[in-house]
Order: sequence, then C-alpha cells, then structure tokens
Amino acid sequence: MASQVAPIPTAMPDLPADDFLNLTQWRVLYALLDGALPSIASGSALKDKDGQIILPEDELDRVLEDALSSLAGPATKRNLREFLEERPSEDPHFRENVLRTLSLTPPAQQSRLAGFLSLMATRPGSFLITGYWQPVYNQTTQVRETILKSWVASRTVRIRALAKTFTTLALKSTSQTNKTLHELSGYSDTPQDWKPVQGFDFKFLQFESSQNVQVLETDVVIVGSGCGGGVSAKNLAEAGHKVLVVDKAYHFPTTQLPMSQNSGCNYLYDNSGFYMTEDGGCNVSAGSAWGGGGTINWSVCLRLQDSVRKEWADTGLPFFTSPEFDQCTDRVWDAQGAGTDQIRHNHRNQVLLNGSKKLGWAARETPLNTAGKEHYCGHCHLGCGSAEKRGPAQCWLPDAAQAGAQFIEGFSVEKVLFEEDGQTAVGVEGEWTSRDAAGSVSGPDSERVKRRVVIRAKKVILAAGTLWSPMVLMKSGIYNQHLGSNLHIHPCNIVTAVYKEETRPWEGAIITSVCSEFENLDGAGHGVKLETTCMVPYAVFSTLPWRSGLDSKLEMIKYRHTDGWVSITRDRDTGKVFPDPTTGRPRIEYTPSDYDRAHTLQGVQSLSKLCYVTGATEIRPLLTGLEPFIRSVAPSPENTLEDGPAPDPETSDPAFAAWLARVREVSNKPPATMWSSAHQMGTCRMSASPDGGVVDERGRVWDTHNLYVADGSVFPSASGVNPMVTVMAIADWISRGVDADLKAQ
Repeated sequence: MASQVAPIPTAMPDLPADDFLNLTQWRVLYALLDGALPSIASGSALKDKDGQIILPEDELDRVLEDALSSLAGPATKRNLREFLEERPSEDPHFRENVLRTLSLTPPAQQSRLAGFLSLMATRPGSFLITGYWQPVYNQTTQVRETILKSWVASRTVRIRALAKTFTTLALKSTSQTNKTLHELSGYSDTPQDWKPVQGFDFKFLQFESSQNVQVLETDVVIVGSGCGGGVSAKNLAEAGHKVLVVDKAYHFPTTQLPMSQNSGCNYLYDNSGFYMTEDGGCNVSAGSAWGGGGTINWSVCLRLQDSVRKEWADTGLPFFTSPEFDQCTDRVWDAQGAGTDQIRHNHRNQVLLNGSKKLGWAARETPLNTAGKEHYCGHCHLGCGSAEKRGPAQCWLPDAAQAGAQFIEGFSVEKVLFEEDGQTAVGVEGEWTSRDAAGSVSGPDSERVKRRVVIRAKKVILAAGTLWSPMVLMKSGIYNQHLGSNLHIHPCNIVTAVYKEETRPWEGAIITSVCSEFENLDGAGHGVKLETTCMVPYAVFSTLPWRSGLDSKLEMIKYRHTDGWVSITRDRDTGKVFPDPTTGRPRIEYTPSDYDRAHTLQGVQSLSKLCYVTGATEIRPLLTGLEPFIRSVAPSPENTLEDGPAPDPETSDPAFAAWLARVREVSNKPPATMWSSAHQMGTCRMSASPDGGVVDERGRVWDTHNLYVADGSVFPSASGVNPMVTVMAIADWISRGVDADLKAQ
C-alpha cells in the first residue's frame, strides 16, 4: 500500500445498448452537440472549413489576449488555441459519455427525443424547427451553432428548454472527458498529497447460483446503508438485536476513492449522476453507494433551527421541541466528531466569510464531521479516500458490524412482505447481484450471480432515501394520499466568479462557511442560505448557461481562477416522485414556484455583491440569457478579499446597479434556467394522523405493523439546513423506538 500514489481506478461497465436512437437520430444529435461546442480556429489554422468556426486571425488573437489577461496560471496562447480548436463531438470518450447519460433517461423521454431528432432529419421538419431546409447534419458547424443561438433566444419556452438540453449534455460530457481542459487548468481526479488509507474491512453475505429463493431470517432488516440506515443499524445491533443491512449499491474501499468523474457518477450516485425533473428544469443528485449520501456529501454538520423545530412541533409532533430531540442530535453530533477545529478555508469559503463581513451580513464557519481533522479535500463529492469524513461507512456501520450486524450489497429490494392481513410486515423480497469474477462491479451479467432473496424479519426499516423509500412502499401495495408527495428539494441557483488570483477550485474542503443573512425572507422561515458548492469540473460546467461555443470554451479556460456558490432555498412549495411505468425507477415532478424562486433570486443578487466586494473580475450567475458582469477597472482597495467594510455596490457603482437590474429582468424562471438539488425530503412525511402524512411520530407507516421509515423522506417540510444531522437524529429516535418495541414483544 505504501507505494500507491493514486486511487485504484474503478473500471466502467460495458457500454449500454444504443438502440433507443437509430443511426439517423444519433447523427442529428451529434451534429447539434457539435454546434454547442464547435472547433474554433483562425483561417491560417483551418483544417475543415465546414467543420470549424472561423475567426479572423486578429480577432482570435484578441480573444486569446483577453483570456490570458485574466489568468495567472500556466496558460499560454498555444495551449488555449489548441483547446479552442478541439472538436469534442468527434472524441470517442465524449460519445461514450453521451450514450451513458442518455441511456438512463426514462423510456418515455427517450421516445420524445427520438421523435424530435427524426423530425429534424426531414427537410420539412428541419425548416419548421430551424429555418433551414437541409437537415442539421448537412449544415456547416457555423450554421449548427447559429441554430442553437436562435433556440436560446426563442420566445417559446419549450424551444429554449430544448436548447438547454443539448448544450447541457455537451458541456457535461466535455467537462468529464476532455483531457486538454484538465491539463490546461491543472485539475486532477487525485487530490493533492493523496495517500492510501485503510478503511473498515466490510464483510458481505454471498450466495450461490440457484433457481431456489434464498431465505434469511433476522430481527430487523434495514433497507439502505446511508445516514438513516447507518444510525439505525448501530443502535439496534448494540442493543443486542440481530440486524441485517441491505443496499442496492456496492461498497468501495478508501483505496479506490475519490473516483474519477466518470466512475464516480456511475458508481456513487443514483441514475449515474443525477435525475432530471419532468420539465427538464432541475438536476437532482442523490447518493447510491455503500454509506448512501454520507459517502458523497460534503461533511457539513448543521443543526435543525429552532424555528423549523417549532414549525414541525406545531403540526402535532411535539418530539421536535422536546429534550429527547436535543439528546438525539447531541449523540449524533458527538459520534460524528462535528466541530470547527482545524478548519482551513479555501478561496471561495474565504470569499463568503470576508464578503459577508464587509457587507455586515451574518456568516459563520460550518462544523464538519471530521473529528478535528483539517480535511482539506475538494473531492468528497466523488468519495473520500482519507477516511476522515465520518459518514456511515466510516462511523455507524463499522460500529454496527462490531456489534454483530450483517450486510448485503447489490441487493435491490422490490417490496415489503406482509402477513395475510396485508398490514403486518414480515420482511422484504428482491434480487441480489454478485460482483463479477474479478471482484469488481464492472463486469458483464454473464460473470455475475443473480439470486432471488427473501429476508424474514420482525421489523422492517426503510432507509432508502426520499426518492426510493416511497417507491418501495408503492410497490408493496401501500396506499396513502401523501405517499410520494410533499417533495422538498432545497432548489439552488449557482453563481460563479473569476478572480485575477488562482483559486484552484478543486482544492480545499467544499463547504466550511455559510451566510444566513437571508434565511427568513418572508418572516415565516423561508429564504436562502448562501453556501459554497462543489467545483469538480462536471459539477459546475454542467449548469453553465450557453451563449455560444466560444463563450463556453472561454469560461472553461478560466476554471483555474473560478469560484462557485449556491443560493440554497428553503422551499415552501412542493413536488412529487412517482415510479416510471416501464422501469419502476423514480421520476420527479418538481418546478420551483414563483414564491420560492423569488427568494432564490434574491440570494443570487446577494452572492453577486459578495463577489464584487471581494474583487472578482467577472461575475456570472448561471441564468439563461444573462450576460456576465465584467469589471472595467481594477477593484478599489475596499473591494478586495482583504478585511474592512465596503459599501453596498448597488449604491456605489452605477454600472453594477444597472447589471443587477438586468439580473432581476432576466429572472430565473424554469425550465430555461438550470436549477440544482442535492437535498430531497418529505415524500413519506411524518404526521400526527394518517390524514396528514405517511408515518407517525415514531416512524411507523400508518395503518401497518412492524414497518418503519427512517430517512429524509419523513421530514414534515424542508429542513432549511443541510439535512445530514437531522436525518441521523430522527433515525436515532426511530431506531430507539424500534428497540423498545422489540423488547416489549
């Protein structure tokens, strides 16, 4: 192990079938993606007059000079020119990424995409949609880009959303696969000073190939190994009960973490990185690995605010204002090693703290679950190789194992089993899939054992997360009007900024600060928190609004000098999840309401002010149709990262004030604007009666026996803070109640 200098690579599985589009449809698709990120060259470097966008030599030279003037890193005109000349749509790795991304789109959406691409391949259809008789694959790259520009500027919302679909796909796949971009910026999938660390050696049950159903018996089966499942497993195993934790995902040791962007999305996240909401307006990320969301979250430990505790208690749930809730939270806090000792802020966290101080706004350091370790790692989004982040796989599940708990990975639970009364849960049933012959999970199905498994248990705890717990209940025959509804997602808009100094945004703890100045904009507890965001390339560039191929490539070039933040909204209004009728996988219906997005937009303006008073040379909220604010003169002394008060730039700089007015005019209305979510809550809402939710105050599913839910889906409403600690505290409460029920029996 001592000689290991980088994480062990995690191979990708075989490519999925591409037959959901025919050859003509793929041809149209790649032609559009070529228009989104085209090859750009001067006449003297021209290799393909139809396949490249030509800039006069003096104009290209000016573009490169402007780009270099804002950079302090290793960029040169030569390597910038090489990046502009690249044509991603011809890169096999780019095409593989596109295929993997689209293969996980729900079949109904694939069919709609196929129909549109077929229409585009006809002369009448092409003319109707683009204004050109020739199909897009017969057009020059210049015309392809022009078509996308016209769609982005269209008055028709559906056309603007369509443009976003293609440009986002191009940006995501390029940021994950383009080696030149990574070399130009200095980004590496391996954190600086990475060293191999031995994590806990989990042992998983294995089964032989057989047509017969494998039957197991236990006291408690816990479905899901994340924050709720991990806490429940530790508590119940240490209480002396026989516990079996199962998860559809697999365990990856610390020596394989962090993963590359491609592998991380594929193996650590549900749906290979993200779900898209039904209107295409929001990407939703949810963890799917051993340890659940706790394996890929960003270490932040924030307690549920008193105002939210009271709001939940006022719905008939007095637990949330009781001393028992304090005790649950304190136990979680101590076990997580939550604190601010040894925090070292990276550039964007320092910007948030210093900028808030300059403007007189409330901001503070955020406790991390690293037990006093500095943990200066910006790659936790792709798994933490240091074993310092005390998520379920490093804290709760090892303790559960030492107390006798058993584990199954690769087990997809399909339904809860009931006695003949249809109300008394007696276990779960599903399909187990082994690892391949090499012990990895990338091999073909022919190398992997599949086995039907039934687990009989006295108690069943669902901790599969806000998207999957309601799916399992629905497939099990549970009917409740609230099941899958009341979905909160803390919708976010992103703001990025470029600084003259290098920010090296992939380095440093992802979140170590928060501004809470605007968390109660309506007087009823709804508003925004301003936080930093993960800056691995695909996480930021996938949400970049597209204005042109040149603009997008130039923004990527500035990556080494870029910071990013989110305006994270405690949403009042809700959506729902429901199963896809073909695959059974979750689908998400959620559109930020006008009420909530007004709060988000205020956060966007506030983040822009923070960037201004800390010396940003370029400020770019990721809103479609909005031009960035470019500083025309060097910042004055009060508008730098140094300490000291600064005036509100909206009153002191007329140009900035005019640009903020433009921010409000453009607005953030979906689906044209891209929204993001990493927090999902509420789809199995806790309530005082069956008329108000899915589970009672003890986590028991209404009108059933022995069936519980212990994850973020039970939140009565949005937490307003990063939910990890609250999920764990509620799971602590529910699992202790399960222990009491078992002992009473």
